[in-house]
Order: sequence, then C-alpha cells, then structure tokens
Amino acid sequence: MNKFVTGVLIAMLTAFAVGSFAPTASATPTEQYPIDPAAAQASTVYPGPALPGRDFVADPSVAQSKSATQAAAAPFVTVPSNYVYNPNLQPVARHDYCTSSPDSYFAADFRGPCARHDLCYDAADAAGRSYTACNSALRTDMITNCAYAYGSGVAYTTCVATADIYWAAVTLAHL
Repeated sequence: MNKFVTGVLIAMLTAFAVGSFAPTASATPTEQYPIDPAAAQASTVYPGPALPGRDFVADPSVAQSKSATQAAAAPFVTVPSNYVYNPNLQPVARHDYCTSSPDSYFAADFRGPCARHDLCYDAADAAGRSYTACNSALRTDMITNCAYAYGSGVAYTTCVATADIYWAAVTLAHL
C-alpha cells in the first residue's frame, strides 16, 4: 500500500475513533431506509465459539436458567465450509481472507467476514452484479464479530471504526 493510501486510512481511523464518542444514529431499518435484501442474503451469521474467560451459551432459554451475569452468546460470522484459501486462485487472486489488511482487530476475528466477502465477489462477478451488497455485508459481518469479541465499550467502538475503514477501502477500490 502506498504512503498516501496509508495516510488516508490512518486519518480515517482517527476521525472515526474520535467521532465515535459522539451520539450516533440508530441503524434500525425504517420504511424510508429498509434492510437491503441483497446485503442480508450475502451475510449469514452463526453462533460462535465461547471466548476464553466468558461463559456464553448459544440457546437463550438456557441463558435464562443461568445467573443474571451470564448472557446468551453473541452471533459470530465464520469462514464458510466451501471457502478455499488460495491467494493464487485465477482469474482473480482474492481468496486470501482480508488481502493486505490484518485478518483481525485484536480479539475480533475478521477471517469469516473477509472469506464471505471473497465468495460474494465471486458470485457478483458470475451474475454480472455490482459489489455494493458484498461490501455492505462485509461491514455488517465485521461489526458482528466486533460485538462478539468485545460486547461494548471503547474496544468495540474502535473495532467498528476499523470495520468502517475496511468498508471504505473496498468501496473506494471498486468505484
């Protein structure tokens, strides 16, 4: 990555991290801004494994029988079983998780979202569609894994800012 792009990404991360402490708008779908069905279809979420030090349960009915301090497991976006890691795949070498970017934000694993993004691009190419839904699903999936890893707080906020930067990078790369 050249120095200019790196500088822009660092500036965006700083802006997102500093700006994320201000009140933000809700992401709840409305009649004016409904959920994009293509993005929803491109993103499939699965319960993830428990993180070390956390006592999560995948079944909410079981969580009710646990103490009040223990909650149901957050969803986790996994690497699909049909994904083949192969950075040399032809005609387009993109089956390499998050390409030149880190595959995680500390505890937040981005391999699943990036693998699904690669597969979504493959499907979009085959169908002659744009990558817009794939890029939206990437951001949503990364945020899902941020929530799984951090729940809330400053680490979650900076993880979401990182997801926003990944989304901006892939969106700008394919304008």
